Amino acid sequence: MAKQTLQIAAQLFTVRAFTRAEEGIAASLRRVKESGYDCVQISAFGPCSAEFLRGELEKNRLTVCATHTPYERIVKDTDNVIREHKIIGCPYVGLGYCELKTPAQVRAFLADILPAAEKIRDAGLKFLYHNHQFEFCRMENGASPMQMLLSETSADTFGLLPDLYWLQFAGVDPVRFLHENADRIGVVHLKDMIVTADGAQRFAEIYEGNMNYDGIGRALGEIGVRYAAVEQDDCYGKDPFACLERSRGNIRKHWEV
Repeated sequence: MAKQTLQIAAQLFTVRAFTRAEEGIAASLRRVKESGYDCVQISAFGPCSAEFLRGELEKNRLTVCATHTPYERIVKDTDNVIREHKIIGCPYVGLGYCELKTPAQVRAFLADILPAAEKIRDAGLKFLYHNHQFEFCRMENGASPMQMLLSETSADTFGLLPDLYWLQFAGVDPVRFLHENADRIGVVHLKDMIVTADGAQRFAEIYEGNMNYDGIGRALGEIGVRYAAVEQDDCYGKDPFACLERSRGNIRKHWEV
């Protein structure tokens, strides 16, 4: 399956209800470490300093693969974003969401984000764009937002953080997408999908849904992705830490990581 070079992380958006203040952040990092993770992605945290984060990460022997950093901060506070990522030793500045549904929105987004992405690159880090499903909807010009993003940017400046669930949701083959965009990918989001009797799609622990995680694991190893972050947007009343732990255990059974 996936090669040893791949590191499995916990995407802390999963436990966002517990990370609204420093006390909860510290407790959550400890619980994630106890759940079998040595790496995290920082997302949806309440106010805290980079120095505080560095201390808690070191205390729990955790590293950081990426963040989800607000769009306004990436664009307007780029220098501080870079400084904070270097303090916590995080190589990837991730953007979690930006509504891109028209060609005009895509062009305006690129005009704003590319100068910041270039500055991030020149500082030795990399900008990553995280997708949902709407980036693959065809627009009035015949292209999808993702097609525009890829055609109008370079791999060294504009990286991708593919969310494999939303690729599947959009009807895009995750394995094919990974291979076609290998030079842009440093981190991926792992989440699984089940379908209920009434046809609704729901999030599930890895290997407990219908997605092809054997094929995904092979693809991640083949293209040399550095990090795969487990995320479950909704745990449907279950303990999100337990969901992360279950996914981590399932991955261990199937992948060599």
